[in-house]
Amino acid sequence: MQAGHAVTGGVRHDTTLPEGVAPFVTGDLATASLRLDGFDAVVHAAGLAHRRGVPLEVWRRANVIASENLARAVSSQARFIYVSSIGIYGRAPSGIVTEQTASAPQDDYALSKLEAEERLADMLGARLRILRPAAIVGPHCPGNIPLLLKLIRRGLPLPFGSIRNARSFVDIEDVAALTTLMLQENAPSLVLAAHPEPISTPDLIRALARGLSRPARLLPVPTACLGVVARVLGREAMFQSLSGSFIARPVQAMAMGWRPARNLSASLERAAAAERVIKG
Repeated sequence: MQAGHAVTGGVRHDTTLPEGVAPFVTGDLATASLRLDGFDAVVHAAGLAHRRGVPLEVWRRANVIASENLARAVSSQARFIYVSSIGIYGRAPSGIVTEQTASAPQDDYALSKLEAEERLADMLGARLRILRPAAIVGPHCPGNIPLLLKLIRRGLPLPFGSIRNARSFVDIEDVAALTTLMLQENAPSLVLAAHPEPISTPDLIRALARGLSRPARLLPVPTACLGVVARVLGREAMFQSLSGSFIARPVQAMAMGWRPARNLSASLERAAAAERVIKG
């Protein structure tokens, strides 16, 4: 809207949207029969994520079939921006990830997102733009951040003080700004969304604690010990996301002139502060 675009928000059920956004009830995209004539561009950010124990066919229904149905609904001239996932590169790729890095999905969620990309490319050709965001930071964001906020709020000591890693994140507002840039006709076909500066898990926790106005109680427990406990509890994927490194460099985004609105620590503090306001 700030960029001068008229915005319609697709929703499964009738609901209230931010001022200036007209609602459009789609129903379940996996079964919906839609026509989206009259739109210059469609941004598809809906999908299934952050679930455990979900069969591959459920991932495919929500992330592949629904994307196909939406692509069929748009006019033959409309641009289509698909919000995918940086998880397509795996959980802990070696080196720095860019748009040139080969895909290597390691779970069914990432596989379904890659399959959706490939299917949409077949259907839409040059009209498709793919955005692969890193873990998104913002008020009420999903993933490990809500769990860390809960532990910090309770004043519990966290055994992550010895972790020496670097992970990429991106602010939700920066994702929105980059999506707007990708509406341009000459935008690249594939763009990564990640803050140029990654952050370590201990520094992430410190930023969240500042946002909550609570102390960050970090204990220097050896990372190898944490790994053993994670394996026993069957939480290796969570441990990898907290202890491993994942650095993404947004080459194409920076070339388009995109820059984050704030540093990553400030984004994390802002997300935590929003939770503080709600919880009281």
